[in-house]
Amino acid sequence: MKWYTLARRCAQLSVLALFCMLPLINAAGLGQIRGSLFSLHFFGLPFADPVAALQVAAEGMLTAGALLWGAVCSLVLALLLGRVFCSWVCPYGFLSELLYGMAARWTRRDAGQRRETSSAQHAMAFAAKGFMLMAGLSLVILVEYPVLNMLGMPGELSLVPVLVWQGAGAIFLLSALGLPVVALVLEAISGKRLWCRYVCPQSVLLGAAALCLPAKAPGLRIGWTASRCSCRGEVPCRAACPLQLNPRRLDGPERRDCTFCGGCLRVCESRGGALAWKAFHRQPERPEE
Repeated sequence: MKWYTLARRCAQLSVLALFCMLPLINAAGLGQIRGSLFSLHFFGLPFADPVAALQVAAEGMLTAGALLWGAVCSLVLALLLGRVFCSWVCPYGFLSELLYGMAARWTRRDAGQRRETSSAQHAMAFAAKGFMLMAGLSLVILVEYPVLNMLGMPGELSLVPVLVWQGAGAIFLLSALGLPVVALVLEAISGKRLWCRYVCPQSVLLGAAALCLPAKAPGLRIGWTASRCSCRGEVPCRAACPLQLNPRRLDGPERRDCTFCGGCLRVCESRGGALAWKAFHRQPERPEE
């Protein structure tokens, strides 16, 4: 197991353990960490779901400064590090990824035979998620209720331990777990990361922030060096990507969609190492003379 895969699994499991233990931690009087993935205070630093903050702004509640400031912090992290939240923190992303891998083994699906998804299709999927986000915000204004929170998988799942601790009834637990369970079942049947690719409203704002990183500014990237690529007539790095992105671009996979899970890097290391972590944008290679 590569170091970044081990680090990512540790981060994902630590997040799950933290939110399972958080009600007990807060009950013991320790409030340095409190809240959920809708709005979290971590040792004085506020982090918030940008969609939740946007709904607050849409309702005209601009006085919720802590929530809006927390959203800014989350978006700045996405700007510098990309959508690492999706593959390093998000509880639903963790469950979806595990189920995706298990489904591939159960069906003995050959990764090289997965249908490729074009850049245009990814752009259309992102635009569809953006349209759903705008439609949801319009509904928020009409009903004056944060309806998009029901689609906030990270926040909903992080609230489940609190609901259990408070002795919430079956209806409340079902409201928090119903949609994630249905989405996971559909993904298991289809063999695709449907929610992350086509629905998740949080990924729209995080992806848009990641896309805004200036070309010459420092920030986490995956770069591709064409001269070191030994693959001919096949794209194992693309097949290894759970979101079916194309890493074989000068700047690597599109920052708007990439979650930096490292799947493409693992298969590339044994084939020349053309893909690598980058902190800066790399200039195009000059043709050999």
